[in-house]
Amino acid sequence: MQNDFAMTSRRHVFGMKADVRDNVHFIDDQTIAYPVGRTFVLYNQVTNTQKFIMGQERAQGITAMAITPNKKYIAVAACGDSPSIEIFDTTTRKRRKTLNLQDLGSKEFVCLSFSNDCRHLVTQGGGPEWNLVFWTWDRLKSVAMLSTAPEKDASRTDRGYVTCVSNNPSDPYHVCVSGNGVFKFFRFAEGQLKPAAGGMGKREPQNILCHRWLRDTPERVVASTDTGDLLLIENCEFKCVLPLSPSDGLSIDVIAAYSKGFICGGADGTIHVYEQSDEKELYRKTRTMKIESRRDSDAAQAAGSGQPEKEGPIIKSLSLSPQEEILAVATCHGTATAQASSGAPSLLSGQSTYGQLYSVNLASSESSKSDSLQPECLVAPFHTAPITGIDTCIRKPLIATCSKDHTIRIWNYVEHTLEICKTFPVEAMSIAMHPSGLHILVGFADKLRFMNLYGDDIKEFKSFNMRSCPECKFSHGGQYFAFVHGQVIQLYSTYTCEPVAPLRGPTGKIRCLYWLSPDDTRLLSAGNDGTVYDWNIKEGRKEGDHMMKSVQYTSVASNGSHPSGLLWAVGNDRKLREMEMGALNVVNEWEVGDYPLVALAYAANHKLLLAGCEDGSIRVISTPVQNGMHQAEHTIAHSSAISRICVTFDESILFTVGEDGCLWMFDIKERDGRVPSKREVTYAEEILISKADLEEKNTCIGDTKQKVDELKIEMDYLARKRDIKHEEKIKEMQDQFKEDSEKQWAKFEALLSLKQEQEIAFTEIRKETSEKHRREVTRLESDYQAKIQSAEELKGKLVKQLTSQKGSFEHQITSADQLYDKTRRELQDGYQESLNVERETCDGLRANERDLRMEHKEIRAQLEKDTDDEIEEIKDRYEKRLSTERDHFLQLKGENGIMRKKFTTLQKEIADKNDEITQLIDTLQMLGLKISRIEFDIETLKDEIKERDEMIGDKEKRIYELKKKNQELEKFKFVLDFKIRELKSQIEPRQDEITAAKQKIKEMDFDLEKYHQTNLSLYATIDELKRRIDVQQKEIHQLANRLKDSETYKNRVRTDLSELVQKIQEPKELSLAVATLYRKHVKSIVAKPQIVDEGLNTEYARQKEFLSRTVDSLKRKLMKDSDGHKGGASKVMNENVQLIKEINDLRKEIRNLRTSLAAEKHAQKNAGGTVGSFNMTGTSLGSSNTNGSKAAPSATDVAYKELEMQRTEIEKLVQRVADAEQALAQRTARPPSRDLPQLTPQPPSTPPS
Repeated sequence: MQNDFAMTSRRHVFGMKADVRDNVHFIDDQTIAYPVGRTFVLYNQVTNTQKFIMGQERAQGITAMAITPNKKYIAVAACGDSPSIEIFDTTTRKRRKTLNLQDLGSKEFVCLSFSNDCRHLVTQGGGPEWNLVFWTWDRLKSVAMLSTAPEKDASRTDRGYVTCVSNNPSDPYHVCVSGNGVFKFFRFAEGQLKPAAGGMGKREPQNILCHRWLRDTPERVVASTDTGDLLLIENCEFKCVLPLSPSDGLSIDVIAAYSKGFICGGADGTIHVYEQSDEKELYRKTRTMKIESRRDSDAAQAAGSGQPEKEGPIIKSLSLSPQEEILAVATCHGTATAQASSGAPSLLSGQSTYGQLYSVNLASSESSKSDSLQPECLVAPFHTAPITGIDTCIRKPLIATCSKDHTIRIWNYVEHTLEICKTFPVEAMSIAMHPSGLHILVGFADKLRFMNLYGDDIKEFKSFNMRSCPECKFSHGGQYFAFVHGQVIQLYSTYTCEPVAPLRGPTGKIRCLYWLSPDDTRLLSAGNDGTVYDWNIKEGRKEGDHMMKSVQYTSVASNGSHPSGLLWAVGNDRKLREMEMGALNVVNEWEVGDYPLVALAYAANHKLLLAGCEDGSIRVISTPVQNGMHQAEHTIAHSSAISRICVTFDESILFTVGEDGCLWMFDIKERDGRVPSKREVTYAEEILISKADLEEKNTCIGDTKQKVDELKIEMDYLARKRDIKHEEKIKEMQDQFKEDSEKQWAKFEALLSLKQEQEIAFTEIRKETSEKHRREVTRLESDYQAKIQSAEELKGKLVKQLTSQKGSFEHQITSADQLYDKTRRELQDGYQESLNVERETCDGLRANERDLRMEHKEIRAQLEKDTDDEIEEIKDRYEKRLSTERDHFLQLKGENGIMRKKFTTLQKEIADKNDEITQLIDTLQMLGLKISRIEFDIETLKDEIKERDEMIGDKEKRIYELKKKNQELEKFKFVLDFKIRELKSQIEPRQDEITAAKQKIKEMDFDLEKYHQTNLSLYATIDELKRRIDVQQKEIHQLANRLKDSETYKNRVRTDLSELVQKIQEPKELSLAVATLYRKHVKSIVAKPQIVDEGLNTEYARQKEFLSRTVDSLKRKLMKDSDGHKGGASKVMNENVQLIKEINDLRKEIRNLRTSLAAEKHAQKNAGGTVGSFNMTGTSLGSSNTNGSKAAPSATDVAYKELEMQRTEIEKLVQRVADAEQALAQRTARPPSRDLPQLTPQPPSTPPS
């Protein structure tokens, strides 16, 4: 029975699946979705965390992705015998819909596309039928289906035949499909998908890899080809090849549209950014970026080793963030990339591809002047080939992996980052990590290398001449390491690198080594020869062995905590075997299903056996295994076989690697599904560094500091130099401004006199014009009155004529009606007579028809007889001619054979000539197109020249007008500057007085603040004294209670003794009474009573009396000081209020002065009069300002005196506070309580019996 709780949960993954169509999408500005194996990852760039969306378990793989324009839903296409499409909510990560179609005619969907309204989904099926399906996905309904391949290509199964499908953004029912020789439009109408008009026209078919509808112009589509051409289709018709297309023979595999244009990328890792242009090129290339396949150091290593350089990666997918600031790029690497681009099936054949994720900051690249920008890794650099080894350590949160891409990578599984990545010229086959996390052991194809991990580098420490080491392991304590060389297990000491003992015995290739915890004295091995050995390390011999030649074992794990010791082994026979330690006898074996287990690991704390399968999934088996594999938990992970598996030392995290190049991390939970309580693990932070590197870094730091100091000195010198230059320029500009202002003032005076003359002339012309206009108005009024009178007379005449014509017209109508009736009667009589005549004529014609028919029959019989005779004669004549023609035909047939040979030769010559003619015609057409383009360019340039000439003329006119206005404004500017200087000279004395008053107010505020702080300190002292008094009162109360209890106890004892004395004459009753009294009062062994010194009681009474007197005096002093402080504070507050009132009055006066100045400036602007008017205004203003300045000093003097008085008063208050503090300090201090002997109340002593 399978466990109801999941025992593993996904934590993080490094890697991606690159052979998925449109495999990267932005969910929001921070979150990106991409596929890994058979799972989808939602990666947050800011927090560096991942969330997962699980696909179907029965699916063979993922082929395509699509996301709705509103980023709310994501569609995933899964391939298999029954392909399906799953739609997930990106917020809740739950499956919303699953779309299935039984008669698709294919095992996969090659492309998906959502409509702009998010209601419809278009999917393109694969071969052999290539069906295009139009879905209403929220209703789980396929609305229409149509094959996009013609009948002659309907059986094609290459995956690259149809590569892309998309919806028109402005019309959700308009669909475009492209592929190898395919570019078609379809429209959904009347419940069917029908071909729509448009396409490439007469252009030769090309392999179109991608197309996109543009956002800036929705009627345009840009398509890319495998030769690097960018084709522009406008209104569904081919328009042209973009002039700035790369056309370099490298394919363009993907296009992404954005608001300014589009971005494209393809082979060799090159990305081009195009923006719309109004010029003839339509779209101009603004930036080019290239993703390098290797770093410079790696390329140098490859060149030194003679290894050929890899080609650049292929851009497979592009995605823009919603704000269009970040561009996510998915690339494809490896041999499968070429297969995918050439049209070979990759998913269905089971081959995997490897990719990387990059990001480009378009916002920063726009401001950058560099045309070529290096994109950054979005998550971390992934492996680009199958991973062959993995191991982890104890003292650091690190994982080490090696791959067939010749790299070794060190990962941090807590921070989810890549710490170190280094490329080597030789492939690494196995890797082991020391428990300290400072050393690794790597088995290369040529040597086994012991290497040290530095901060950001891996360096070799020692090498062993052991070729092709398939497995190596450090012991749990790190003191030994074991590795496989051929059929021998070599055991070495870690710290001396000396061999300990060779372990011989296996006859085949050893696949697995497993150290038994906790003392590292036992080692397990499993190999292809079907053997499992248990080795004793100290003695160098076998403790037990197991052999099954029909099985090739791949992995082994053991339970060190089991009392009898259990061992599990898996091989290629799809069985899991359980053995006893020691003799290694098989106890149980279970079938594992369709896919064999290839790697094992054991978590002792959780009692879980973890296994990796050949199909990329993970099995979690609880031990002891009771019901076989039926209880195993099945988790989807990789898209291909798992190669290695391991767990951390605390068994909290599981790591798996596979042939798809992915590294998965899983959290291991308890059996009931709870996450185990994580203990605090302190990881080591130290790193190794060589002495040379340390000296180099110290030297670099010193050089950098020296350069910084030199730069500071140089910058200071340049700053001083610039200041001197600026001062000189300012002086020159001031002198020039003075000269220009004097010139402008002279011009202003001349223009002002001219203006006055023109005003006088204008007043005279206006008077003459108004008089002339008045005379003209009177004349027009008289003429208009005469015209009105004549029109009235004409109106009367016309009315009379209208009445007379109306009477005559009515008379004509009556006479016409009478004539019409008479004519109608006459016509009816004539038509009746003609009808009778026609009837008689028809009867005669019918009789003639009968006679003619009889005559026709006789003639027909005679003609038939004559015709038969003539036919016989013609037949004889033509038979003779036929015989002659046959002879002639045989003769012509021979001649025809000769002529046919001549005809074929002539036809070949004609075809050659036609080819030459077509080539010449093509060249002529190309030349004609070039000529027409050049002529069109010439015309456009001429038009632009005309337009620019007109613009230049308009701008020159505008400049002339602005110069005129500028001259007038300069005139007014001089006058206003003069007035402003006068006003400033009048305002400056007042401002100095105001600033002085403000400074005094600030000083008073500072004194007040100091006074308030003193008060607060006094309040704190008083509170402390009150607290002390309360403590002393509590102690006194406690002592009084104890005294009361003692007095009560003493009275009870006296009462009992008095009762006892009454029985003194009776010994028996006396003894019983004494025993009763003893039991009543003595609870335990009575200690000797402590004698209290009389002096202590006297001292206690004296201290109590002293404290009570001190408290009373402090209370009286507090009341007196508080009354004095209240009076002083109220006095200061009243004085403060008066000062604030005076300050507000001064501010009002300043505000009135400013408003009066502004009003005078406004009056000067509105006046626009002569110089005399300006002088008059200035004089009046000056006089008013003079009066104001005479009145101001008196108010200022008064305020100054009041401020001085307030300052003296504040000084007095401060002195009083200081005296009070001194008096408190000099007050007679009581002896501290710690100097007194501690008084502890004694329990009442029991009287002796």
